[in-house]
Amino acid sequence: MPEAGFDAPPRAFVRTLLRNGTPAEAPVPDGDAGDITAVGDATLARASRYWVVVPLAYRTAAFIKVFIGFTAANGSIGLGPVLAATLFAVVVNSAEMFWVLRVGGLRARGAGRVLSLDLVVGVLLNFAVAATAPAAVQPFAIDVSWTWLVGAVAMWAGTFGLPAALWLLVAAAPVRAALTLTGGLPLNDQLAVTRSVGCMIALGVAIVLAAGTLILLGAGTRFALDLGLRRGREAERRRTLRIMHDSVLQTLEALAISAPGDDAQAVTRLRELRSVAKAEAADLRRKITEPVEGSSVRGFAIELADVATELARDGLRTQLVAADFADDDKLSQDRRTAMCEAVREALRNTVKHSGTKQVVLRVEERDGGIAVVARDQGQGFDVRDRPPGFGISQSIKARLAEVGGHGTVDSQPGRGTRVTLWVPS
Repeated sequence: MPEAGFDAPPRAFVRTLLRNGTPAEAPVPDGDAGDITAVGDATLARASRYWVVVPLAYRTAAFIKVFIGFTAANGSIGLGPVLAATLFAVVVNSAEMFWVLRVGGLRARGAGRVLSLDLVVGVLLNFAVAATAPAAVQPFAIDVSWTWLVGAVAMWAGTFGLPAALWLLVAAAPVRAALTLTGGLPLNDQLAVTRSVGCMIALGVAIVLAAGTLILLGAGTRFALDLGLRRGREAERRRTLRIMHDSVLQTLEALAISAPGDDAQAVTRLRELRSVAKAEAADLRRKITEPVEGSSVRGFAIELADVATELARDGLRTQLVAADFADDDKLSQDRRTAMCEAVREALRNTVKHSGTKQVVLRVEERDGGIAVVARDQGQGFDVRDRPPGFGISQSIKARLAEVGGHGTVDSQPGRGTRVTLWVPS
């Protein structure tokens, strides 16, 4: 099992896989303490647990194929032992596939015992067929039972690396000779020699295919992990920018706006600004430290009411209409959070740009999801002439898109603005 770092050069990484097989069991590091090497090894180990299903499925289908070929070429001669071997192989391999999937894959701890037992069963099956099949068709009968060993060598190659599989290939030569003798044929029998060479070639092809599968599995895992890291970093960057835009930037803009009577009421104004700054600091700390996943026992409508109350300190009067909405935890926590943050951004835009201090916020079930519509009768704007800023494109549309929803902004000069937010339930 490989111990080389996941960040090793591609050639070294491939050589390690081919030499040692899939990696040993490795737990995924908790939190941010684990480096990319440990995460990569753990991911590849989990993915490789199920790869043995491929050779098992091959053996199941190949046994049926070679059995049909045997009967087509030899008729009923030797049909009994070959049919029995085929039925046994199909049943046992199907059971093995079911077992591997049921127990969560082939674990590294028991892989050696399981594959050794599988190999022993395959050898015994071949000797049983060699001893019972008529001499005239014995080499063809062994071709059928040899399918078991082809799949076994492939599993050894992928699990323990090419050296282990090559040792099995070397050991298979005397085993194949012993099978010929068990059937009562001389080692120099032309048909037996021809079929023996074909059996050895089949093992070599199985090793090559297993090596290719192993390389694809390792390279695919590396690619998927790298892609996931890139997307994770980009998602975290967008989250950070949204937090800065929706809290710090909004607060700074509010502090910079002059209000009538500021000079005459300096003490009162300073107290209000401090209160706003304190509230924003607490909200920013909550967003930074809150877990990614969680659950809330509060209703969605109540959370929207809290958002409306928060914007009331900026003078916005919000009429929340949710009479026809049955709040029974239809939304996941991620979607609830995304919707509330998008609503907060929409209301802030109303405060800053609409020229009105009143807005109607309606919650309803629509199109298999939950919709929130914010409507004001302010001055409006031409959406074709004003490209969406960061707030609309990221804090509203992109945020909802990440949880499967969408947001639209409809507005006309002098006729107000309507923002429609929707997420699936």
